[in-house]
Amino acid sequence: MKPRYDLEKAKQLMKEAGYEKGFTVTMISPNNRYVNDEKIAQAIASMLKKINITVNLTTMPKAQYWPEYDKKENGIQVIGWSSDTGDSANYSEYLTMTPDTETGRGQYNAGFFSNAELDKLVEQANSEMNPEKRAELLKKVSKIEYDEAAFVPLHWQNLAWGYNKKVTNMKENVNLKNFPLFGDLVIEEKK
Repeated sequence: MKPRYDLEKAKQLMKEAGYEKGFTVTMISPNNRYVNDEKIAQAIASMLKKINITVNLTTMPKAQYWPEYDKKENGIQVIGWSSDTGDSANYSEYLTMTPDTETGRGQYNAGFFSNAELDKLVEQANSEMNPEKRAELLKKVSKIEYDEAAFVPLHWQNLAWGYNKKVTNMKENVNLKNFPLFGDLVIEEKK
């Protein structure tokens, strides 16, 4: 799936939706959670201005941010996610499934996106033990998310890490997402 950027098409869609003159929206972002998070939020506001969307941006430390995020009262809210399952099921379960306070599904779906077919597919994937079948179900989920613009991915934060020759057992401790698991590594002490 390729990202789509077409400024003229965006202006046309704004006009068709009755927003040719634009509108104003609130946006919140942490300023000490992700690499360059405040600058990214400012860049988003600047880019949206190109199609006459005025963003009233508020950035704040993460300790204050998460309670504000949980209120789901702002038009745009920034969140990052790294799947615990190594695939997209965890992401979809919490960020794009229809919010349900009883099950916790859609807990961080601040845009209130809702699609019954997506919900059904994620539930099926969560109980599917065959990796190939699970992947096919999640592929369908991703297509729905993409086609219906369930979210707008704007930034991929690469994590860099390194170690010196005193650290051993490292290769075996990198998970499928290239994150080091530091619990089992060995650091040789000076003798």
